[in-house]
Amino acid sequence: MEEWTEGRTFHPGYRMGLLCRREGIMPKETRKLPSTFKYALILIEEGHGMIEIGTQVYPILSPGVYCCQPQEQISLTASMPLSSYILSFTPSVLNERLGNLDAPEEEGHGFTVTDSQDLWLLEPFTERKDGYCGCIPLDPSAAKHVAELLEEMSTNLQEQMDYYWPCRSRSYLMELLFLIRRSYQRAVFTPAAVPHNVPDTVKPVLEYLHTHYREKIKLEDLTSVFHLNKTTLGEQFKRSTGLSLIAYVNKLRMTMADSMLRNTLLPTTEIMERIGFRDDAHFIRHFRKYSGYSPAEYRNKYCWMLKGHS
Repeated sequence: MEEWTEGRTFHPGYRMGLLCRREGIMPKETRKLPSTFKYALILIEEGHGMIEIGTQVYPILSPGVYCCQPQEQISLTASMPLSSYILSFTPSVLNERLGNLDAPEEEGHGFTVTDSQDLWLLEPFTERKDGYCGCIPLDPSAAKHVAELLEEMSTNLQEQMDYYWPCRSRSYLMELLFLIRRSYQRAVFTPAAVPHNVPDTVKPVLEYLHTHYREKIKLEDLTSVFHLNKTTLGEQFKRSTGLSLIAYVNKLRMTMADSMLRNTLLPTTEIMERIGFRDDAHFIRHFRKYSGYSPAEYRNKYCWMLKGHS
């Protein structure tokens, strides 16, 4: 698969290391990204499922972006329809001096201050620490802005309407990276990986829970789906995760609520419904047990969007 956009009427033969496309992924469909992409940004606008990054599997957060490193193996699996944009780019589009970040600079020819500023924009892609896997939750308004920039970039790359299409595309990329970098700096949550050192009988159960946590989950349904009796399923699951099935699902739901309360201003009722609760008193009780605070108290204490950050 090509990793560039090639000029046609204007700048014929010129190759720009930038591609942007919109993709829909249907339930039970798995989509693998080419590992040859230099850097990739995936915007998940809506839907849920699983994302495999390297050897780790994570629940998909939507809306949110995933900032992927070069050669990182990425695989998306939808449990409900996923609406997404996929952007791939080489750093040289941003700054030609960043064309090969893996090669050390020659002695005496280090990066300038401007180069360092451009490298700062790439930190969401290059950093992997404190459990950060490249996932950045977005407030719906920020997700909309990101989608608009990606749509404008995609249209510009496809239509190449005038002489300035490469510069215009570069400006969209810079604006997008600034927006993502600010969101990365503010985000205070990263999803926990789905446990993977578990028996083969337990792994599909975990993946099922991480993709169906919004639904009403009964132990009887799981035993039917995975052809295990209650006792065997419950014992194997607790031995592998340290939690009962119900406790695991509740913890998963609370961590999702945690992310949305910290990183968005979505109404609490919408958050509650998106993680599978229909009764607000029930949700508040579980969240207080999880965090020590009611959802409103937790948001007031931890949501960066209420703290006057610019």
